[in-house]
Amino acid sequence: MEATPDRERPTPVWPRGLVATAIAAVVTTLMAVIAKVAGVDFGSSVGDVPISAFPMLTVYCSVIGIIIAEVIIRVATMPRSTFQITMIVLTGLSLVPDVLPFFEFDLTFVGVLCLTHLVAASIVVPMIAVRLEERRGLGLHVPTHRRQPTRR
Repeated sequence: MEATPDRERPTPVWPRGLVATAIAAVVTTLMAVIAKVAGVDFGSSVGDVPISAFPMLTVYCSVIGIIIAEVIIRVATMPRSTFQITMIVLTGLSLVPDVLPFFEFDLTFVGVLCLTHLVAASIVVPMIAVRLEERRGLGLHVPTHRRQPTRR
């Protein structure tokens, strides 16, 4: 079965997403190290949060974002806007467990956690979104030349 030329395959976003993920993981780790050196208490009701949790969770959540982008680019008529709105909502939701009193985090550590979420999202989301076209259309063939007006 041959591929139809009417509908092109979207450019994959995962290569750029993985680069963004690596950058975000390094940046959030550096933020955590700086916070730890500055004296922020990483303790919680269930034990200390290790520095290794920052890059691990950054990579985990970023890969989920890449998967979401790959799906959105194939099904949405406005992939960039759909992806950006989805990521804003998910980033906001990711802050909820940090501010809930369940883990009894120190207030400065809550600030560090929230800041790392926002910094990671501000790195990953734009680097992926720039690869998404704003209007993909509905798979209809769009001619590359202008139609000549008909004379009557």
